[in-house]
Parts: sequence; structure tokens; C-alpha cells
Amino acid sequence: MSMDTEELQNLIASRRTCYLFNPKETMPLLDDAVYRCLNAAIWAPNHKLTQPWRFWVLGAQSQSELAEVYAQLRADKRAQPQSEAHQSIYQAAIEKFHKFPRIVLVGQVLDEDEVRRKEDYAACACAIQNLQLIAWQQGIGVQWSTGPILQSDVTYRMLGESRDNVELIGALYMGYLKGDCNTQNAKRKPVEEVSRWLP
Repeated sequence: MSMDTEELQNLIASRRTCYLFNPKETMPLLDDAVYRCLNAAIWAPNHKLTQPWRFWVLGAQSQSELAEVYAQLRADKRAQPQSEAHQSIYQAAIEKFHKFPRIVLVGQVLDEDEVRRKEDYAACACAIQNLQLIAWQQGIGVQWSTGPILQSDVTYRMLGESRDNVELIGALYMGYLKGDCNTQNAKRKPVEEVSRWLP
């Protein structure tokens, strides 16, 4: 089914970053829905057709492994090691990470040329936007996180990747929307305020 211009504009304008998802036990986000999102992502514009994006879709085991990295980093940042507060924060973070219905990590293949790297990062951001839009159209929310797990050596080792070859640029937390997040972050500056029409 094709969309007319107004429908497409409404889809783009309605998309939001969402943090609340329906439980994966009752509304699981299945592989075919994630695949559909990834298939939209790879059609993003990319200069010289470098196709610099890489995706890792976590399964139950890898999500559990990464949960420990996430929780450790979160607890270390907020409390003294081996304190009660540290343990409490660690446990809460483990539970939070396990609740995400699906997690997709996004990486950028690193070109030796600095200009090409900038172009490739822009292409990866476009790919993530494509993914978010097709997800939103299916009632799937996405939170694009750039948190500390993306800088962790443990994460790179888990993925079998080298920092010299790939830079992790996003953790996409995904799930079917819970409640209405249409109203959050709904404001944008008007086009007239951010554009100039030159003669």
C-alpha cells in the first residue's frame, strides 16, 4: 500500500523517541518485524555507496551478557564499588536492561579518509532514521541510545569487532509502544526560523 504525501508527512512528524514498551512476554517483538526495520535501514542514502552500517541483533544470551556490562557501568558511575547503593543500582540496571523487548546495536565501518568517515556517519544516522520510521509505522517504539556500553571494550569483544575497523554509534532499544508518547518532545522551531531562502 502506497502512502500519499500527507500520510508520509504525518508519519515523519508523529515519530517520537519512546522509553515505555509493552512487556516482551505478552507482546514479543519477533524477528520478522526487526528484519523489516533493518531492510528499511539499508536503503538510506550513502555517498559512493559505501554502505557503512553494521547491525547486531541481540538474542537472549547476548542481551544477558550485555546487561552485565550496562549494569556495571551504570553502578560504577553512581556509587562507590561494593557499597549497598552500588549493588542496588547494579541490580536495578540488570532488570531494566532485560526488560527491553529487543536490542539492536549499530556500528559504522571506519574509512581511513576523515571526510569519508563524516559522510559515512551521516549515512548511518539516515539508516537509523529509516529504521525508526518503519518501526513507528508498525507501532514499534525505538530509543536510540549512545550510552557507555558503546565505548566498552567488553562490548567490542562480545561482538568480535575491533575499534580500528568499526565504531559503535547506537544501541536501539525497541518494543511495541506502551501508552501514548506522541505528545513528548512534540515542539519544533518553525521552518521560517531555521531556514533562509536565498535569491
